[in-house]
Amino acid sequence: MNQFNHISRFEITASRAASDKTFIDDSFFTSPFKIMKPFDQEDGSIAVFLQSASPGILEGDTQLHKIKVNKGAGLEIRSQSFEKIFKMDAGKSAERKITAEVEENASLIYRPLPCIPFSQSSFSSSTEIKLAENSRLIYEDCICAGRCAHGELFDFTRYKNLIKIYRGEKLIFRDNLFLVGSDGNTHPDRKALLQGKTMFGNFTHCGGMLIFGYSKITSLKKIREVLGLEEKLLYTEESSPDNFVVDVSENDCGDYIIRCLANSAEKIQKLFEQVRNQLK
Repeated sequence: MNQFNHISRFEITASRAASDKTFIDDSFFTSPFKIMKPFDQEDGSIAVFLQSASPGILEGDTQLHKIKVNKGAGLEIRSQSFEKIFKMDAGKSAERKITAEVEENASLIYRPLPCIPFSQSSFSSSTEIKLAENSRLIYEDCICAGRCAHGELFDFTRYKNLIKIYRGEKLIFRDNLFLVGSDGNTHPDRKALLQGKTMFGNFTHCGGMLIFGYSKITSLKKIREVLGLEEKLLYTEESSPDNFVVDVSENDCGDYIIRCLANSAEKIQKLFEQVRNQLK
């Protein structure tokens, strides 16, 4: 039971100075959040680490994140560590709501470290991002099956992650990941479903990378080359202990969506890093 649950807020606005460098125009946060001094990037953007004094997400927590990147600015949001979602009492949960606005010729890179839902945890996250014309977005997420070394594979209660992205007033992407686990192994049939061939199979980690507004910089063919993909649909390394499955698709607006399954978060992080390097 969390005796200190409350609404936690994190708000940040990035703007572009006359020197073409990005700076934090405004910020606001409540416990347990804190923002480190930003790191200047070679392209004039800044990278900000979102710190937390909490060991992770606890029962009853509500997090509200608000991000705004003004015209011409570049902002990258990172987290300090893997995010743990702790065990919760029956019927209890935690939630996070993220809203972001990226103005014209601005860019946002949102890449928190992977999350680990513990046994009997219940968590819901919703993200809404509004992109102006000629703005760019890289959004990454990775979920682990649980504390794999402890044998907690898909023993969480629920995990939900809803993402909606708009270009102007038009909804151009919507993804609703909703996983129901074994709830502390009290429902082994649910775990068996998640470990089925149509879901995670033998994999324990799922990653997604959204690349919006970069069609002038790269192409679907180049991204496939970076990922080591051939013309066939899926690329697998069945003989490798670090085998993975990855593919990339393109929506009607020329944006790219990468999905991958692996047996370690490090594998997914390296894949995403290779793609980010291609976009620089």
